[in-house]
Amino acid sequence: MRPWFGWTRRGIVKYIAQPHWREWRRIILHHTFKPSLADWARNPNGGYWMNAIDRYHRLKGWKGIGYHFVIMPDGLIFIGRGLNEVGAHTVGQNDKAIGVCLLGNFDEEIVEEAQWISMKYLLAFLLHRFGLQTAHIFFHRQFADKTCPGKRFILNDIRLVVAKTLPDAIQRYEEILYEEILKEGKT
Repeated sequence: MRPWFGWTRRGIVKYIAQPHWREWRRIILHHTFKPSLADWARNPNGGYWMNAIDRYHRLKGWKGIGYHFVIMPDGLIFIGRGLNEVGAHTVGQNDKAIGVCLLGNFDEEIVEEAQWISMKYLLAFLLHRFGLQTAHIFFHRQFADKTCPGKRFILNDIRLVVAKTLPDAIQRYEEILYEEILKEGKT
């Protein structure tokens, strides 16, 4: 089993800001369906669920977890595939789209507040870092006969929430990077 580490927004910004050579054109939002929030309540361990998702994706013949990011109900963000790697999350889109997944079944469950906050900031950080607009956020169901990321999610609402979050996210992104430069003594 691989050790997985959940990141706060600070850690994710530091990761996203690193040089990445791949040109991303969109972000596709997913939900796990299984495991659900009920499963999480029985075992609130992000590393456990990352290993479960990784095992499931390997059984499908993939080289490992197909999403670039998985957001747990407690708001921690886990890195799946690296941002220089092609994902395995949406047929026909993997080479051009970052896959972001929320743990839960959002056909039936309601996203946790901490998860929602991490999602909107992660999406805003990614848009800012890769020069994308909110129109570049898509749902998995737009490319496949699925309900993913869940019937409770409405694309225009997500885009609007991320657009409203973007100014604060950009400010936080720049502040975090500036603080990291100061820590390293590179002023």
